[in-house]
Amino acid sequence: MASGCPARALDDEGEARMNLFSGTTIRRAVAAAVALPVAGGATLVAAVPAAADDEEYKILVVGETLGFRHSHIDDTTLALIDLGEENGFTVDVWDPPNSSSGWWGPGSPGQPDLTMDSSPFTSAENLSQYATIVFASPVDNTNSLNPATPRLLDDAELAAFQGYIRGGGGYVGLHAATDTMHTVPWYSELTGGGARFISHPAQQTATMRVENPAHPSTAHLPAVWERFDEWYNYSTNPRDDVHVLLTLDESTYSPGNGAMGEDHPISWCHNFEGGRSWYEGAGHTDESWTDPLFLEHVLKGIEWTAGKVEGGGNCVTFPEVEGIVAGLDTSAVGDSVIAGAIASLLGSARSAADDGDPATAVQVLGAARALVDHLSAAAGDRALLATKIDDLVDWQTGLVDDGPSLDLAAEAELRTMGGKQYLAVRVLNEDETPVDITVTTPYGSKSFAGVAPAANAYQAFATRLVEVPGGEVTVTASAERDGETVTEEIALAYAGTA
Repeated sequence: MASGCPARALDDEGEARMNLFSGTTIRRAVAAAVALPVAGGATLVAAVPAAADDEEYKILVVGETLGFRHSHIDDTTLALIDLGEENGFTVDVWDPPNSSSGWWGPGSPGQPDLTMDSSPFTSAENLSQYATIVFASPVDNTNSLNPATPRLLDDAELAAFQGYIRGGGGYVGLHAATDTMHTVPWYSELTGGGARFISHPAQQTATMRVENPAHPSTAHLPAVWERFDEWYNYSTNPRDDVHVLLTLDESTYSPGNGAMGEDHPISWCHNFEGGRSWYEGAGHTDESWTDPLFLEHVLKGIEWTAGKVEGGGNCVTFPEVEGIVAGLDTSAVGDSVIAGAIASLLGSARSAADDGDPATAVQVLGAARALVDHLSAAAGDRALLATKIDDLVDWQTGLVDDGPSLDLAAEAELRTMGGKQYLAVRVLNEDETPVDITVTTPYGSKSFAGVAPAANAYQAFATRLVEVPGGEVTVTASAERDGETVTEEIALAYAGTA
């Protein structure tokens, strides 16, 4: 069953609307983890994302601009401050005014009311106070590749930033974060695979497709996500070096000069030199920073790079794990043979994954994981390799097709009618086949046979209470599809009056 779509609610006219943050949500009843058999009769289970701890942390937002200034920087900064207040982090801002000028006009106004008094990029130790650092389109006009052009970070500041990343720091790149420090190859590798901004067409609506629906930053997104934005083309496809989260479907818009073709990553992440990196190429429009779906996407990118949430493979890549195997000390008797077998299995799993067969990839990875315990290499190296293979399993397990599902949308809410409290439940059949629906509530149940496509099943249950506590409704639906009975269960939470 497909997962990763945001909850939807229905108004009185049955129109679907996004309902991401309200109390009335749809939760499709799916298993918390997917278990698959592997060689030797063992079972592999996808890891459950870890919850963020309660300790408040701090992030740094960098908006300093030495080139064209994006209007969204101010909106981004304020949006992240608001997200921090709601999600347990505080925000420092580095966005000083400057007198740089060029074809884009006079210097940058910065954010003088919010910016720090001096650059925080003084040392890796100073930067270590931040769980992650967000680059919010800090363009510096180095795309001419002239080494004499002033960079966003000078040599000393860059060294501090590199030390921070290598010490386990986090990095979030937003939109034109790929249009800065073009003359620093290390930075382009940090943002992902050396991909630098080269062009964009006029702003327009395009379709993005989720590649990893289990990562914390994509788990809430629809599988096909349509947005209006400014869509970047990049100097190279970063896929070989990063974990792609979202791709652009170039058939849904006009990509202009620099089009990347059928494979156009637009959001990705990876583990880099000890740190965590996450990038999203959209976000040019000011409206992006009031869009709940987009804000949740960015929030989870921040939380993942800060080490506050886990899951979906933690942005692991096959080359990353293959590199760990290649770096093992295999001097002990038998270790070179075992490491070679692990490398071979990783190659087979990678081929299966590339061929769109994640179930086979998971099985092969299980065999590779079992061999790790037989290595004589240092315990730390074995533990790291085991963790990374587990991440590969987690990632590929999240891509396994759970089978057919039903497309339904529903809501449950309390309504006052004639001075009495009723629990109103509505289920819209958005599937292509008739569906049998049963609604079960604390105040009774109701069954509906053969609800036609685009039709509603509706029932108002009398509570016979003055003050009604919050609770949960269960919707069970079934339909015949290709000779098979497909069953879906949805849990609907509703807020009480008490």
